[in-house]
Amino acid sequence: MALVLGWVGLLAVARGADAAAEGESVVKGVNPAENLTKFEVLPKFALVDDALDITVTSVTFKYDRALGGGYGFNVELPLARFDSPGGDDEGIGDLNLRMRKQIAGGRWTYIAGVEVVLPTASHDTLGAGKYQTNFVGAAVYPLSGETFVAGVAKQYFSVAGKSSRADIVQGQYRVLLAHSIKSGWWFLADPQLWVDFERDARSQFSLDVEVGKMVRPLTGVWLRAGGRLGGNWHREEWSVSGGVRFISF
Repeated sequence: MALVLGWVGLLAVARGADAAAEGESVVKGVNPAENLTKFEVLPKFALVDDALDITVTSVTFKYDRALGGGYGFNVELPLARFDSPGGDDEGIGDLNLRMRKQIAGGRWTYIAGVEVVLPTASHDTLGAGKYQTNFVGAAVYPLSGETFVAGVAKQYFSVAGKSSRADIVQGQYRVLLAHSIKSGWWFLADPQLWVDFERDARSQFSLDVEVGKMVRPLTGVWLRAGGRLGGNWHREEWSVSGGVRFISF
């Protein structure tokens, strides 16, 4: 039921877009260099394994709090459903806790963060079963007032947890390229390289694209789609997701 409500809520907000705000809205919350307080609801459908007919449907709730001095933290918890011919599971996923620090250097904005993942998942199919300490580094550069590019690297490390679950030593490397227009629309490309260092450095290259709109001065909605383009790792075949973002200062 929570999964259905997440999708319905997203569509309801999108349909309630205020046409009078056309040409007046300013895109907020897309550029990682912005240190904002916001709440997001993030529904997603992913085809994990086409051959085995495995899918995961989720709704993730994310709260991000901006602090003084360029600091911030966020909390992220998914509700998910795992579907396969062998059986289905539904419940909560792993809890993510993150801290970050932003540093300005000329036109560049540098971001460093640390993430702690707690294995709170209701079932093994909904989480990694491992405590993780992960590290994030990013650099953001504005090409213009409407366009930015960002490089983001994230390293995943499991530090404890169930011995029966696989250890995690992975990397995710992304380049974000986004453009916005004065009417409040934005367009984003997100090519990603995933590397599993624990298993012979197998890799997957994927590409996500996103289109969004500020439907209120402090509310944005978006749709995203993407999938695997190559590599010898099939961590996820393709996915369709969306989001609604409520911003507070």
